[in-house]
Formats: sequence, C-alpha cells, structure tokens
Amino acid sequence: MLQDLPKPKIWDFVAIATAGLGFAVAAANASIALGGPAGQAPSDAFTLAMVLSQALIASASLFILGKTAKHGTLWGNLGAVAGMLIGVSGVLLAGAMWVAA
Repeated sequence: MLQDLPKPKIWDFVAIATAGLGFAVAAANASIALGGPAGQAPSDAFTLAMVLSQALIASASLFILGKTAKHGTLWGNLGAVAGMLIGVSGVLLAGAMWVAA
C-alpha cells in the first residue's frame, strides 16, 4: 500500500513549506492583534506588512501550484492549494483586525 504512493519531488516540498509559512504568518498576525490591549489596533505599518506578506504567499502558492501540476505530485498540489487558501484567509484576517479596531 505505501509503495503505491508517489514519491514527493522538490516542488512538493516547496509547496508544503509555503503553506507552513503562510500558517505561521497568519498565526503571528492573530496572536499580535489579539494579544494587545483591548480596543487598540495594531499599527497601520504592521497591518500593511501582514496584508502584503499574506498576499505574496497566496500569489507564490498559485505559481507553485502551476509548477507542481507539471513537475510534482498530488502532495504538492494539495500543499499549494492549502498555501493559497491560507494566504487569502490571512489577508482577510489582517483586514478584519484592522477594520475592527
């Protein structure tokens, strides 16, 4: 059964790492935004940095999805789609944190 699974390729690992990076940035955004004093928003520069970094991660994941579709396996495709979804949700999270406060 395990012998039937495709062996991951380099782009698969890049896709999974990008998804992990997107999750780490989203978690950092949430912890900093929720960890501050009540009613005080994070600075505009911090919010802009979070929005741009998550948008960059989402865009990079779409590029990586194209590479894994051609040169990778199912694991890379799933990792790239996960990275794209995490990146887009991180943009929405950063925007919501900025608007809510």
